[in-house]
Amino acid sequence: MKTLLFFLVILSQYCIAQSPKPFETCRKTITYTVDDWVLRKKVGMDLTIPFSNPKFGGGVEELKKYFKANSLSNSNTFRILIGFIVNCKGQIGDFQIVSDEIGDLVILSEQVLEIVKKMPRKWKPATSKEGKPVDSYQVIQFTIIKGKFRDVEYK
Repeated sequence: MKTLLFFLVILSQYCIAQSPKPFETCRKTITYTVDDWVLRKKVGMDLTIPFSNPKFGGGVEELKKYFKANSLSNSNTFRILIGFIVNCKGQIGDFQIVSDEIGDLVILSEQVLEIVKKMPRKWKPATSKEGKPVDSYQVIQFTIIKGKFRDVEYK
């Protein structure tokens, strides 16, 4: 019985150590956002535009490859904006649908959001005028034609 209890304690500690840590920003308040009107309307018009925007570590073309390898189960054509935070360490989180969708597009937008949440995590943080890495909102715009990601752009 003691052996079983010991094994369960060790297993639980291992599981806790292996579980991913929740996303955290480097500062309590986000003060930067890329210059996108729709995103700013959602997260705050008074936020500062960073000196340099967050960038995907592998470049836009590598990011496009990831999304083009995924597709939706629907043949609709639509455009959607997904916003998220890139913290000062280049970690990403707090994903949200930024564009206003109605009807069937709400379901499709949720599908896109789930794909975005699984995208590669290789981001370079935004920087302030002083050259220091800062937390910043970023937005990715998608054009989806017949369920396929055709255009993938970010600021």
